Amino acid sequence: MKYAVLMAGACALALTACNGAPDSDPVEDEAAGLAEQAEEAIEGADEALDDAVSDVADAADDAVDELTGPAGLIEGLSALCGQSFAGSITSPDDPRDEAFAGRDLVMHVRECFEDEVRVPFHVGDDHSRTWLITRLDDGRLRLKHDHRKEDGSEDVLTQYGGETVMPPAGARADFVVDTFSQELFVREGIPESATNIWIMELTETAFYYRLTRENRFFEVTFDLTEEVDTPPTPWGWEDE
Repeated sequence: MKYAVLMAGACALALTACNGAPDSDPVEDEAAGLAEQAEEAIEGADEALDDAVSDVADAADDAVDELTGPAGLIEGLSALCGQSFAGSITSPDDPRDEAFAGRDLVMHVRECFEDEVRVPFHVGDDHSRTWLITRLDDGRLRLKHDHRKEDGSEDVLTQYGGETVMPPAGARADFVVDTFSQELFVREGIPESATNIWIMELTETAFYYRLTRENRFFEVTFDLTEEVDTPPTPWGWEDE
């Protein structure tokens, strides 16, 4: 009897080996197909989401650019590098502006670097003034007035100016008088200048240079829509 049972088992094993593995389960096949479709759908959704996020980011950047105008004062002036523009006094008449009244006022964006722009300010035949606008390590801006004599030596009143309190958000900078300048003004007998604030502002069509303090406002507006001839090299900068 045992022999018969063993023979039957052996025959069953032999038949299984000959017939191969059982057919795959249709339910499992369908589930696998659905899983693959779901994975493809998820990948497609991820790509669509990435594209949407990118579009929103680009739109936000465009909106910020539209609100703030040029990236900054240095960048905006650098875009005008090599060009010269005529200006005029646009502040109310003031006898303290006599040195500028009735004279040709020209700004020349003469030298441009990544973090500094040098702009001579010519007043008729007086080529003594150059504005130095510099970006500091923390993003704030500094303005210095470089004043030279005709022989190129520095004037007594030179290198005065100030710094912005914060990094400017756009193409306007308010420079608050610095300690060096305050001490210079007091030493040279003009203590009222120790509260000066200089403002430079750039738009698509104009550049503004302003000086303000209590009971004092001076403004020159330069027309950027029309270039003028390049003025002479400012005094003391011939070898620069």
